[in-house]
Amino acid sequence: MKDITLVPLAPSDREQFIKDNQEAFRFGALEEFGVRDQHFEEEGEIISRSTIGQAIDEGAAYRIMQDGKPVGGAVVRTEFDCGDLELLFTAPSVHSRGIGYAAWCAIEEMYPQVAVWETVTPYFEKRNIHFYVNRCGFRIVEFFNKYQRDPNETEDESFEMFRFEKQLPVSPEAVREQIRRVTYYEDIMQQAAQMLEAEKDADTPSPALAELRRQLTEYYGSDAWKRDFAADETGLLPEKLHRGVLSEDGLWNLLEALDETFPQPDSAE
Repeated sequence: MKDITLVPLAPSDREQFIKDNQEAFRFGALEEFGVRDQHFEEEGEIISRSTIGQAIDEGAAYRIMQDGKPVGGAVVRTEFDCGDLELLFTAPSVHSRGIGYAAWCAIEEMYPQVAVWETVTPYFEKRNIHFYVNRCGFRIVEFFNKYQRDPNETEDESFEMFRFEKQLPVSPEAVREQIRRVTYYEDIMQQAAQMLEAEKDADTPSPALAELRRQLTEYYGSDAWKRDFAADETGLLPEKLHRGVLSEDGLWNLLEALDETFPQPDSAE
């Protein structure tokens, strides 16, 4: 097999990329079910144009190339040491040739700072489930359904999807991203503490303080905070790093003070 390369998606190829992506997803569904409209996001398509377009706009899109010809595509989105594989597909005509796996290996090499990758796929995509678990080393960590909804879904959507996760050995690049994240949230915590003091007599928090509170709450409840805390405990983070956001009580106490001053619906007595 010729070398597989990833080439950034050109604006002129966006339309064909969307069509090729839809064809690949449609092939898998039709192979499994035949025509079953209830599995489609839009008429005749498993994945809608808007879903693909949003992924392209919010991430980094690549064409998978072999011998100078496009044979698939991928879209990834990264934040600090976290990566989301938004889309990965190969043309049905080149299935079972190792192209998808080669493309995934190329993605891992392109983003050495990513320590944890996530992706999702429909429950019926047996080929994809086999690929992610048995070939790429992901593990299934969650099953989205009507009782356990994907937090990114809208109220009128409900798709049965598996969420996959792959944890990689922590690299120097990943540690640098952790330091960046801890510094980012440390600054936010300090800003929030100062704003809380300034606004303590107000009836409601300012929009700016409310946004800082949202970000801190989300971080404190995330796996990213747990990884940062573990990295600190094992000595991976530099001694001089300001890390109050990782202290035993620092962030908890600030969030408690915010709740006492500006109770939220779910925290009010």
